[in-house]
Amino acid sequence: MEKPYFIYVGNAYPHKNLARAIEAAVGCDVNFAIVSSRGVFAERLKKLITKFNAEKFVKLLGFVPDEELKTLYKNAEGFIFPSLYEGFGLPGLEAMSAGTVVLASDIPVFKEIYKDKVLYFNPYDYTSIERSMREVLSMDIEEREKTIKEGQKFVKNYSWAKMAKQTLKVYEEVIKKYKE
Repeated sequence: MEKPYFIYVGNAYPHKNLARAIEAAVGCDVNFAIVSSRGVFAERLKKLITKFNAEKFVKLLGFVPDEELKTLYKNAEGFIFPSLYEGFGLPGLEAMSAGTVVLASDIPVFKEIYKDKVLYFNPYDYTSIERSMREVLSMDIEEREKTIKEGQKFVKNYSWAKMAKQTLKVYEEVIKKYKE
């Protein structure tokens, strides 16, 4: 992938709001890599790319193996998560862990999960996404490294082992109440 570039990883469902991210990439004159499985929604993305004359900016990468994905994350200027709504937001945590600045929609779930460790934008306004992209591009090396290190430290608050223990505790409490 040619530098500089931003990346999105996930499915291409309409609520992921990739159309506005594509518009922002064109407005920012920067490359945008989309890692998403092929399918009907990826086909719709191709039409959007054509609609916005974004062929020289947007690359649909399809499936990418984990090791290659980690390199794509690490070398990206930032991970863009433009969703209009989400249940959680695992890709943003993956991006932080890999050493990438995260730009995310200012939706409640992201504010709950990511706290102050990401740059937020209005997902309904592509110029807001574009401004966030420009802010990342203008970061000096020290600011960028600080943001990445804080994100990598923050992401350690989340783990599969911790989640499994918390889930087990809930199940044990439910069983205890059921036996009463």
